[in-house]
Amino acid sequence: RRRVPREGGIRVGGGLVFHRHEQDAIDYAGVINRLGSPVFVKPANMGSSVGVSKASTADEFYAAADKAFEYDRKILVEEMLVGRELECAVMGNATPETTSVGEVGMAQGFYDYDSKYISEDAAKITIPAEGLSPATHAKLLLVARQAYQVCGCEGLTRVDMFLCEDEEVYVNELNTLPGFTNISMYPKLWEHAGTGYSDLIDHLIDLALDRAAQVAGLR
Repeated sequence: RRRVPREGGIRVGGGLVFHRHEQDAIDYAGVINRLGSPVFVKPANMGSSVGVSKASTADEFYAAADKAFEYDRKILVEEMLVGRELECAVMGNATPETTSVGEVGMAQGFYDYDSKYISEDAAKITIPAEGLSPATHAKLLLVARQAYQVCGCEGLTRVDMFLCEDEEVYVNELNTLPGFTNISMYPKLWEHAGTGYSDLIDHLIDLALDRAAQVAGLR
């Protein structure tokens, strides 16, 4: 999730990967020497922030690693980026389209499972994100499209980014199966762009059928 965008010239934060057979050898001091503190510890193949923890001490880190390994044989340890958390919905196969940029604002903590699905006031979703200059907004859309294409995405993806104080854009992750609940950012972004829920699903089905026809034609 970071190596491919980085190789494609996309800015990403620092991160480390550990496998379960390495668990007893993970050295917290070495991790923070590389990434600083705090860090985020995540299962590599989960969604909705399940199993994700923020760690600022050795005890928190090892507990976070244990928790992440409950969900996957591979975990990610990522540096903390300080900036605005912005998201863009992308849709398409060969020629992707983007929405405007939305923002996730947290009253406290980070955007974990509870703040996404349970708490009604932990997170504030703003569409479109406020206070972005036209140049910065255009830059965010360009980065979202570039990340989508560099990673070979098709159909749909939500590109999550950080806009840091130096106006640099960092891609946090590409969510290739974003949430579709009534509070999810992806359909909300397309609704703001003028594509309602039913039309959005129709469009995604058309893209999937088009992709299937292309694959069948290669056989």
